[in-house]
Amino acid sequence: MKKEMWEKIISCPYHAWSYDLDGKLKSAPHVGGTNHHKPEGFNFSDHGLKPIKIHIWHDWIFINLNGKAKKFEQYAKPLIQKFEDIDFTKLKYAATLDFGKINTNWKFLIENFIEPYHVQFVHKTTTNQLLKDHYTIVDGICYGSGVNVDEEDTKNSSALSVTSKYLSLFPNFIIGTYFPNQIGVYLNIPISPGITSQKRIIYTTDGKNMGDEEIKMVKNIWWNVHKEDHKMCERLQEGRNSPASHDGGLLSPVWEKGVQAFQKLIVDATIKSSKSIKRK
Repeated sequence: MKKEMWEKIISCPYHAWSYDLDGKLKSAPHVGGTNHHKPEGFNFSDHGLKPIKIHIWHDWIFINLNGKAKKFEQYAKPLIQKFEDIDFTKLKYAATLDFGKINTNWKFLIENFIEPYHVQFVHKTTTNQLLKDHYTIVDGICYGSGVNVDEEDTKNSSALSVTSKYLSLFPNFIIGTYFPNQIGVYLNIPISPGITSQKRIIYTTDGKNMGDEEIKMVKNIWWNVHKEDHKMCERLQEGRNSPASHDGGLLSPVWEKGVQAFQKLIVDATIKSSKSIKRK
C-alpha cells in the first residue's frame, strides 16, 4: 500500500484492524483464520468505529460519548459570554506545563481552581491577591471566581497580582484569563479515583508574543502556584479517605458557591447515569 494511503488509515495496534477516516472498517487480517480476511457472513459495514459527537472550539476539542449533548454554542453559552472581550482567533500558544500524575481525585482539582477562599492561605508566597478583592461566579454549568486588583503586575513577577477570572465548564473544562495578555487552559485526566494527570497550556491574547525569558518566568510562577495547590489537594484526598469525613463537611456560603454548584451537578449527573444504567 502506498505511503499516502497508510497516512489516511487508523490501525488498531492489537489485531491490526484498519479503518478509514470516516470510521469504516477496511481491513480485518486473518479474522476468519490464517489468510482468511473476510469470512462468510462477515460484513465490514457492521463493524466500523462507533461515532461520537465532538465540537472544536478554537484550540480545544469537546467530546460527548452518549450523543445527547446540546449544541455546543447553547451548552457553553454561559462560559462563552464571559469572554466576549477576548478575540480567541488571535490566541498564540506560549508554553505547556506537564505535571504528570497527582495523587488526588480530579474533582478536588476542579474545586480548588474555582474557589478563591484558599488563595491567601495556600499561596502566601506566590500571589499578592487579597481575598477581599475576589468574587464568585455561578451561571448554570459555568462557575468559578474572579479578582480585580488596583495595581496590575504587568511584568509577570514572582508573585501574581493581576486581574483574573478562574472558570470551569461542567464537567471538567477549565480556563482562566490573566491580565494583561494570558489565558491558561487545564487538562485534567482521571487515571483512577485517587490519581489525576494534569497539564496546563498557556496562551497569549491579541496576537502578542512572549520572549524566551518571559516564557521561562511565566512557567516558573505557574509551576510553583500549581505545586502548592497539588500539595493541598493530595492532603484533601487523604482526609476524604478517613471515616471521619463520611458525613461530608461545611462549605463557605460566600466563597465556595461555585464548589456547591459543581458538587450538585456531579450528584445530578451521577443519579441520571445510574437511572440510565438501570433502564438498560
